Amino acid sequence: MINKPENLCLIPWLGFSNNPNGVAQPCCIYKGNIKDELGNDLYVQKTAVKDIFASDYMQNLRQAFRENKKPVGCETCWKDEANGYRSKRMIYSENGFFTDPNYDGQVDWKEEPEFPQEYQMIINNSCNLKCRSCGPSHSSLWQQENVKFDGNSGFDMPFKQAGDKQGELWNTRHEWYPHLRHLEVVGGEPMFIKQWHKVFDELIELGHSKNITLDMSSNCTIIIPELLLKLKRNFRRVGIGLSVDGTEDIYEYLRHPGKWDEVYSNMKFYNDFHVENCTGDHQVLLHPYNDNLNIQVTYTIGWLNALDLIKIHKLVKKEFPRFKKIWNNIIHWPEFMSINNAPEELKILISHEWGSYDWGEYENDINAIEDFMFSTVTSPEEFKRHYGQFGTVDTKRNENLWNVMPEKYKPLLEKYTHNREIITNYEK
Repeated sequence: MINKPENLCLIPWLGFSNNPNGVAQPCCIYKGNIKDELGNDLYVQKTAVKDIFASDYMQNLRQAFRENKKPVGCETCWKDEANGYRSKRMIYSENGFFTDPNYDGQVDWKEEPEFPQEYQMIINNSCNLKCRSCGPSHSSLWQQENVKFDGNSGFDMPFKQAGDKQGELWNTRHEWYPHLRHLEVVGGEPMFIKQWHKVFDELIELGHSKNITLDMSSNCTIIIPELLLKLKRNFRRVGIGLSVDGTEDIYEYLRHPGKWDEVYSNMKFYNDFHVENCTGDHQVLLHPYNDNLNIQVTYTIGWLNALDLIKIHKLVKKEFPRFKKIWNNIIHWPEFMSINNAPEELKILISHEWGSYDWGEYENDINAIEDFMFSTVTSPEEFKRHYGQFGTVDTKRNENLWNVMPEKYKPLLEKYTHNREIITNYEK
């Protein structure tokens, strides 16, 4: 009997992900793209899902894991684990497949799979926000802004969108539909993209949805009650991750042009929707367990919004008890926003503030994020460059980082600014 390799990651046996321009990756945080034998990127518009999954690149990656190697492209997980943070690899290894209670979690890592059972899919980058931690790759508003100010979109899409209706991903979708057991929908904003609504309807009409766990990231700015009810009633399990990276001014700065009051109101809607549709008489007989809808908040932590993390935890605990959990995510990119690139005096302040709050079940998460925060040292010169990178976008949007800066930060950060202004590449 072959022992299971210690460094094994199950994700390459389950599926893969793709970017809005169609390039494919073994998973969404992998450093690099799936390539053909000549070293060219494979695009989902040009190569069928089955062929990408069976490519030499994916087979070689799976073999590397069988040999207990640590592929370089998986460095995000290795870094997370070195800092005591539960990496994506560990989550899959600990929980089997996609944590569905009716799945036995067995993956035969010794064999080569045929079709993906899991897919983190982006078919379009259409979005109604242009978040600071995002960019033109995943937001059409970012692209429009870049065209206006820079003359180009800032993101090459040689074969149009990943879900282009002339492409392989879209035209062969009925080949990979039946094999799906987990579909993770990413955007753009899925509620904003009509193609996703068509995919959901087809999976339901063809009877595949009852076998599929559906997870969806949403920026919590758009509410479609009838769609939520349809998904809940027809999919095996539905998870909605509400991306909320701050409150009030911090939120509106980071998730332009989102409005905090609207997002806060929508969070209330999701909580009330869960109360009304996931208990008692609302049980849908299709499901063997009563609550097949999980709603959580995803909070992506950088140095700017680190103190607001406490506010979000308090808010969810007090006002949104039906939310399953908070996912304390970390900004790895863009690097100038990452919490590990803050100056040391700011890290100490953040650590002190976090230490004053009882994190309860999230204590291990926070401790690991603190370890990550202190894992590198950023020189004053480096942080000045990081700070200055906010300036170009500030000028385009008529914003100023200093105006939304937490008051406790300002005495520590004044020396990194020029009269509280940011040097930019644009004239005001």
